[in-house]
Amino acid sequence: MNAADVDPVTFEVIRHRLRGITEEQAARIRTISGSKHVTEMSDYNVGLYLADGSVATMGRTILFHSSCMAAMVRHVIDDCAENPGIRPGDMFVVNNPWKGAVHGPDMAVVAPIFAGDRLVAWSGAMMHMADIGGLREGGMGLDATECYQEGLMMPPTKVVERGAVRRDIWNLILTHSRAASAMSLDLKGLIAANHAAADGFAKLTDRYGVDATLAVMAGLIRSSEERMRRRLRELPDATVRAVGYLEYDPRSGTVPEIVLELTKQGDRLTFDYSGSSPQAANSTNCTWAGLNAGIAAGMMPTIAYDIPWNEGLFRPVEVVCAEGRICNATMPAAVSSSINGATWEVELTTVAALSRLAACSDQYWREAQASAGGRPGSFLLYGTNNDGEAFTGRTYDMLATGAGAYGWHDGVYAQGHHNIERAQISNVENLELDMPILYLWRGLSEDGGGAGRHRGGLSVGSVYKGTERAPTVSGLGQSWDVPDSAGIFGGHPGAEKRGYFIRSSNVEQLLAGGRVPEFAEIEGERLLTRDMPRSEPLGPDAVLFCTMPSGAGWGDPLDRDVAAVREDVAARVVSVAAAWTIYGVVVDEDGRLDEAATEARRSALRGERRAWPAGRRAEPPAGALDRAGPFGDRLELARDAAGRLWVRCACSHVLAPADVNWREYAGRDVADPEEIRLGLRLNDVMEIRRYACPGCGRLHAVDVCKKDAPDPYDIRLADAGPLPVEAGVDR
Repeated sequence: MNAADVDPVTFEVIRHRLRGITEEQAARIRTISGSKHVTEMSDYNVGLYLADGSVATMGRTILFHSSCMAAMVRHVIDDCAENPGIRPGDMFVVNNPWKGAVHGPDMAVVAPIFAGDRLVAWSGAMMHMADIGGLREGGMGLDATECYQEGLMMPPTKVVERGAVRRDIWNLILTHSRAASAMSLDLKGLIAANHAAADGFAKLTDRYGVDATLAVMAGLIRSSEERMRRRLRELPDATVRAVGYLEYDPRSGTVPEIVLELTKQGDRLTFDYSGSSPQAANSTNCTWAGLNAGIAAGMMPTIAYDIPWNEGLFRPVEVVCAEGRICNATMPAAVSSSINGATWEVELTTVAALSRLAACSDQYWREAQASAGGRPGSFLLYGTNNDGEAFTGRTYDMLATGAGAYGWHDGVYAQGHHNIERAQISNVENLELDMPILYLWRGLSEDGGGAGRHRGGLSVGSVYKGTERAPTVSGLGQSWDVPDSAGIFGGHPGAEKRGYFIRSSNVEQLLAGGRVPEFAEIEGERLLTRDMPRSEPLGPDAVLFCTMPSGAGWGDPLDRDVAAVREDVAARVVSVAAAWTIYGVVVDEDGRLDEAATEARRSALRGERRAWPAGRRAEPPAGALDRAGPFGDRLELARDAAGRLWVRCACSHVLAPADVNWREYAGRDVADPEEIRLGLRLNDVMEIRRYACPGCGRLHAVDVCKKDAPDPYDIRLADAGPLPVEAGVDR
């Protein structure tokens, strides 16, 4: 039977019931696990799969997990079908990054679904575990140099056999965890989710039959594939490049790169990451599973936002990357920080490349976006909780990152990670009940969103202190001076994570005065967290301040509506200093605008840009040019009488022929970091380049680059010819 043999009403009923089964799976995890990774972070996902592991329907939480469990099911089939066998009532546990997991803390339990003796489908449930052992609490450590330091790695292993838990495997897993009692509930939640799937699937097939149900599942995949291919055919053929940067690695003396060359041709997408850096001697690497997870999380919301998410989306996609790269690391590479390392940068580069492609389409430009918040990082807390029990946990404020701007609206404040569709943030009161900390403030971070005609979304910042139980805060001592939340079409990058720690403060005395103090008035030994040891006790007189990454901007900040900047200043979203320096708006703290001074300031800034030197100069064609299509935001392709394509600014200034890099013909400037964002710290090996139209002074690109790198050449439409290989790129 195929989907065409199922009447439309029955098809829709089965489709909705399949989604209902995944919702019930999620409800079982939330109810039984009780982990804050589930209840307050949504760091889990579920799904149903065909007998070969193809995704039929998935949950709507962590998108990284969407491709992971399909890979895990396939590894179970490959590794276990012959020995120990796959039988009714069995379940398999997996968290090995070379067997489908993004990193070790992401543990899944997958289960075959049988109809009689016939294996017809699979279910899966996956979540982030609080601790899996290893060198560092939580199973994650940037300083790990090999995977053996990162805790338990379970290849596909039968944990439930014919309906009974294997006590030997159960004990093996829990013995490796510093939080064994919590992990026990977490595993029970994953197992319960698979029971929910089996029960729901049985009821569904009892009513409509196994063949009809499987036909609908296959039909959903086929429909998504057809819609995805149709979407791709509607987008222009092109080659697009995007680069994501990790933090400076002192061991290698370099800033590792994630380099994507995306080729869209007809109804196919090829993601080629072969130009990325070699795998690193720290834990920011990712495996093949992490690479595909990042691509899936970036692709689905960007160009498949209205298509059911299943295996069909991935069938028109090819992924290329040699082993040994930082985004396809081989054992024994450390990979526990991949989630905010290589995998994160794969997602950001996927979004950047697809957004640039969409922005070259009159039909889909509204779906293009600047980068959402960059690598989030987090502070881990551990010690003794308020009930006197050992605990390991986080505040989860790191989830409240800002969204990237669009060409038609600002980025959303505290949207949450781009890869979590149903993001949520911790409840302050609940955390204070559980953990030995006290919040002094939580709010939006001023000047965090990347500047632009449309501004990036702000993230959340927090200030908190410890109590007498003095938990240890881990995750300090990390540098955040390589921006990776890339602006688009002249927009500025979003703010990175930043933090301060105050030792031996006067916070207790200030609180005794009957009010909660502002962070600025707390005195003591004030340190940037990047300059600290990895761990530090958070006692009652210690205060920690941190802000999470914010979204990047879209378009030239000087094109932002003056009234919008005035409102930003009045709302303390943008500071007076940033309004003057970056937006060219003269306004005071109360939002009073000096229109004449603003007009003069913006005119002067545009005049400075028009004077920037250009590397090359093009001789524009004689005669009128006809618009051929968009080329991003305020650039377009125009065709001359001879049929040759040119890149033209919205002011009508012709920059360059379309078959060369237009940046080489634009005014070029290396910016002072303070001109990009107040307080921006930039690693010595990096610089920020700005490219403006020599005719009108409008910014068309703001790029974070290595100092010795050529000018980025990011979009090459097929009509303009093939994109050349950049010199110095290691293939």
